[in-house]
Amino acid sequence: MRKNLQDSRSAGALTMGTAQKVKSMIIQRGMKPGDRLPTEKELTELFGVSRSTLRESMKFLRAENVVVIRQGSGTFVSTGTGIGEDPLGLHFTNQEHLLANLFETRLLIEPQIAGLAVQRATPQDIRNLKQILAEMDQMQENSKASAEMDVQFHTAVAECSHNDVLIRVVPVINEAIRRSHVENYGIQEPFRRAKKRHAAILRAIAQGDYLDARFQAERHVWETLNDIRDSAKDGGSQVQE
Repeated sequence: MRKNLQDSRSAGALTMGTAQKVKSMIIQRGMKPGDRLPTEKELTELFGVSRSTLRESMKFLRAENVVVIRQGSGTFVSTGTGIGEDPLGLHFTNQEHLLANLFETRLLIEPQIAGLAVQRATPQDIRNLKQILAEMDQMQENSKASAEMDVQFHTAVAECSHNDVLIRVVPVINEAIRRSHVENYGIQEPFRRAKKRHAAILRAIAQGDYLDARFQAERHVWETLNDIRDSAKDGGSQVQE
């Protein structure tokens, strides 16, 4: 029994070691999201491990959102590499106060992101924001699809900062966005107001107006929070402070 335990630990260490080698390879080769990893045969030869060990390593990396495995196509570097579905463990926090805490965090972060976006956005960044805004303008109702477009917009603003750490904080913002859309499903005024504020944020970034970008970002968060509070009152639910 002791031998089986030792064998299990050894196999686990080999799996984790191989996973780390794959991560190092991705970094050293400068691979980007969507890039295809070498074939299974190539990787087993490169790292000197069996196919079963490599496959277990890939399962671990997939769970960590480092790679995406597409049957019949291969293994690719994931978008948002290394950022899991719940990177800060928010699902395990006090859910009663989570929405208010998320918005408090947004108020601290988003104006700063918008300010950096003004200073660092490239012409291509501006074009990306305009494209997302144009697609969102075509949507006439607050829905799951519009929530994802909202997420794309705020993610694109963060990408304008060209700060990899801030970009990886975006899932916290996105969690708040998705929850706020759920609170306001079927209510058109908050959706219309959000689109108007997005346009103002984009305009400030495109015009290089640092103070206005920060102001519009903060105003957007406050308006969304107030809409949620109003919705909670009308629906008989309660948003905790």
